[in-house]
Amino acid sequence: MRAVLYEEDVSNPKGDRAEGKITWRIEPTTDASAPSGDVTIRGNVEVPSRNLQMTLSIRRNFDPALPATHTVQIDFAPDFAAGRIKQVMGLLMKANEQAKGAPIAALSVKVDDTHFLIGLSAVPQDAANNSLLIRSRAWMDIPIVYATQRRAILAVEKDGNVLALFNTVFAH
Repeated sequence: MRAVLYEEDVSNPKGDRAEGKITWRIEPTTDASAPSGDVTIRGNVEVPSRNLQMTLSIRRNFDPALPATHTVQIDFAPDFAAGRIKQVMGLLMKANEQAKGAPIAALSVKVDDTHFLIGLSAVPQDAANNSLLIRSRAWMDIPIVYATQRRAILAVEKDGNVLALFNTVFAH
């Protein structure tokens, strides 16, 4: 599957585009509060020209204190060419790489410069809409703000056979 990093560039109104890949897999959830047999979707992203390595983990939430149906954990390798990351702004879902994304109802928090956690809204209408968007759209945008205030979007593909993984985690 493809991954594409779009970065703002003051000298280029179209910005910079760097090609990469994402490898999706499913693995047992390690959360002790998860029921036996629960699974986590993990995507490993590589954009070699920007020295970007990132892991994206999506799982159901079993913490009753957290008002989220699912959590998305985003972990960047510390040697990313763009340097420190100020914030991951959330998630958007879109039909193809060039389409405009529809936002997922969620709250994103920074754990530190390389780790971010996104909680998907547990409000029933939001949860239903989030599930529909995530299961029906082939691309996910992850908007990023670097410590330098430059903005970027990491677009990752989740089409074809990978859709079954998302249906498994979001069918509940």
